[in-house]
Amino acid sequence: MHLPSIDASRAATATQRTLGWRFALSCVLVAVTAFAFAPAHAASADDSVEIPFWSRNWTGTIGNRHVDVSLSRVADTVSGWYCYAPCASDKRYRLALKGSLDAHGATLSERDIGAKTDADRTTGTWRVASLDGTATGTWASPDGKRTLPVSLAPKHDGRPFPYEIRLVADKLPDDSGSCNDAPHVSAIRLYDHGRVVQTLQTDSHGTCNLFTPEFADVNFDGWPDLMLAQSMGAGPNIPYQTWIFDPKTRRFADAPQGLQDITSPDFDPVHRIIWTSWRASCCEHGVTAYRWQGNDVKEIDSASSYMLPVLDGTTRRYCYVIPGYGDGYIEFPERIEQTGTGLRSTLGNPKGCDASDSPLMTRVYIDIWKPGAPGHAPTLVRTEKVTWKRTQTRAGMKFCPDVPFYDDGRIHRIVLSDDPDQCSADNPDKN
Repeated sequence: MHLPSIDASRAATATQRTLGWRFALSCVLVAVTAFAFAPAHAASADDSVEIPFWSRNWTGTIGNRHVDVSLSRVADTVSGWYCYAPCASDKRYRLALKGSLDAHGATLSERDIGAKTDADRTTGTWRVASLDGTATGTWASPDGKRTLPVSLAPKHDGRPFPYEIRLVADKLPDDSGSCNDAPHVSAIRLYDHGRVVQTLQTDSHGTCNLFTPEFADVNFDGWPDLMLAQSMGAGPNIPYQTWIFDPKTRRFADAPQGLQDITSPDFDPVHRIIWTSWRASCCEHGVTAYRWQGNDVKEIDSASSYMLPVLDGTTRRYCYVIPGYGDGYIEFPERIEQTGTGLRSTLGNPKGCDASDSPLMTRVYIDIWKPGAPGHAPTLVRTEKVTWKRTQTRAGMKFCPDVPFYDDGRIHRIVLSDDPDQCSADNPDKN
């Protein structure tokens, strides 16, 4: 995920995402200062290399149509996306661009990765003289019979990143798509007009490719800070190293440990909240939110997934519901709500829910919520929990789960005595 600009309105939109944010990659980008073409080269006698990196946004036209363009450079490869304005969320990343950069400019192949058939087919070719500042060139159809002028201007969203970036790695990235051993990035060097101003030590090793810097205003002071993923943990639990920019000294310092300990952090500048989606196991996902308190961040709220029991006709189902981060708060988009006339569900079609009769009962319950006013969190009214009743089963008397099921606007409790393995010789309620 690249975050090349600090823009509160965009960031607020990004906070509407629920679980899956890092799986889809963030679309909030931060522009970095332009610098002249400089190929990757040996950094020192220890056989390490310096890999140029930047990430930039443009707005402009192809022919007479308005477009938004976002590109990143890693070594001599440039890749990204563009869309025809207004850029709907389902089309923002659909038109993919990838190509090479040299002293004469860039040549990029275009693909429609959202196409129903032949998504790898080249749908156009871009040729631009430069990607520093403004960019002009041509778009050509695959057969070369149709060409359109390309005219782009830098998109300035907030303060730009103040320095040029080079990654110090043990080798250049393999761009063949073979997913060989990725380069190990041991440092980030920051340059100002060709002069090294700071070297940030790190230990970043991707799985299929090297991780690249990300930019976010992590302390909400209006200046872009720097982040780099360290390893590919069990998604979405990706550890990051973070450095905070001090505008007075114009240098970066290590973020406090509380922030460093947050995996896959996201940032909401409107509400000044840091939040993360996490996974504790195959069957537990959650969201935790934090705020700055003094010189570190502290947890302010957390919620995890559970199994919400529903009746689909006579079929007992268990819907796995996961919290998400909304407009300044954590909520369950799929839930049971209390209305003036009874209960209602936001679950959608229950047929997609598990029909297993043996879920972990400690994770089975129904939270009932009162919807909040626009911009406010819903309120938990009550929780309908599993209780245990002494019941005759084919294996004798046992304590069986009395499960609350949501059933078309009401709660319908059913004692699950048909499977003695779900029951217990002792009363779990007394443990």
